[in-house]
Amino acid sequence: MSQEEFVISQSTEVEPQIALAGDQGRPKRVVMVIAGEIVGDNKGDEASEEHGKELMLHTLKSLSSAKAVPDEIILLHDGVKLLLPESECCSCWKAILDREITVKACNETLFYLGRVLEDPRIICEDMADLMQSMLTADRVVRL
Repeated sequence: MSQEEFVISQSTEVEPQIALAGDQGRPKRVVMVIAGEIVGDNKGDEASEEHGKELMLHTLKSLSSAKAVPDEIILLHDGVKLLLPESECCSCWKAILDREITVKACNETLFYLGRVLEDPRIICEDMADLMQSMLTADRVVRL
């Protein structure tokens, strides 16, 4: 059997992007990427944006007691704003960090915003290093 025939004859298994565990159990290293301040797509209306903010707050709060958590959380672009004191979600990070979940923020975004993070446990990295974290993860979950 040729290589081409072998590839065609095998069935493809598709795994949901958001699942942390498959049939083989939990992957070795799971990275959650947050690139916005809300969960879901903003449909351009205030109610949708408010609901998305509420979902983000509940998601981050749940990480303080959830059974399955990511090994690392990477915040990019507008997601970095969730770490700032003026964010409703700011109070969630202490409990997340206390669970020894690695939290990383994009240096370029912090520079763009003109901000410095107060908690020394939050790792600030360049986008190139964050990309390496994502590419070497066993599973990446995008929120």
